[in-house]
Amino acid sequence: MHTMLTRLTRSRSEDAAAFYESRTGVRTASLLNRRLHAILPDLRARRLLGIGYPGPYLPANAGYAVSGRLQHPQTQRAFPRTLQDCLVDSGRLPFDDLSMDTVLAIHGLEFTRSAPDFLRAIWKVMTDDGQLILVVPNRSGYWAHTDATPFGHGTPFSTAQLTRLLEQGLFCIEQHTGALMAPPALLSRMSGTLPERVGKITHYPCAGVHIVVARKNVYAGLPLMEEKARAAVPRQLAEPA
Repeated sequence: MHTMLTRLTRSRSEDAAAFYESRTGVRTASLLNRRLHAILPDLRARRLLGIGYPGPYLPANAGYAVSGRLQHPQTQRAFPRTLQDCLVDSGRLPFDDLSMDTVLAIHGLEFTRSAPDFLRAIWKVMTDDGQLILVVPNRSGYWAHTDATPFGHGTPFSTAQLTRLLEQGLFCIEQHTGALMAPPALLSRMSGTLPERVGKITHYPCAGVHIVVARKNVYAGLPLMEEKARAAVPRQLAEPA
């Protein structure tokens, strides 16, 4: 076990595309897709934006799905078989305001120059009842501390950091869980299904990634005016000439 972990730690992920072509990458995508499919809504009549490096996770049943890969060394090379695909800047997304029903951000937040600007750009393109599914490396997990996978690059986040960022970005968290319980080295030898099941039940704190489901908080910036503070509006009476 120790030798296997050391060998993986010394290796390095060239980029996300190379990782997902490997056996470990295929098994990683399989584990995460099982979790995401249980969270994602029925997408047959919804518009889905995947941002970061979403190619391995875009469901085939979405009515409309587009991949926005970030301009970062880990995410610039396209994932095969992704039909609607483009490169985007993390702070300025080339989509209309209120145009996306669901946003799936994976290999995204940790690679941005400004996490608040990234979340604000997502907030703008989401419909008012839109749903954000965010997959982010867990600072406490092993995956964030080996650069053999894309989750070991960029900036990982703790639960408190992620919660604070989303609240400041005008999002309401509906669900927060973890995934990728087994270290990445084990996935080259096993499917990782059993550790995933055990971790889901026990809420193991050292999961490799956070999975967060959040909604837009469209009223957060609009404080209610107290009754006594409301200004009276005088009636305008027309007088005869």
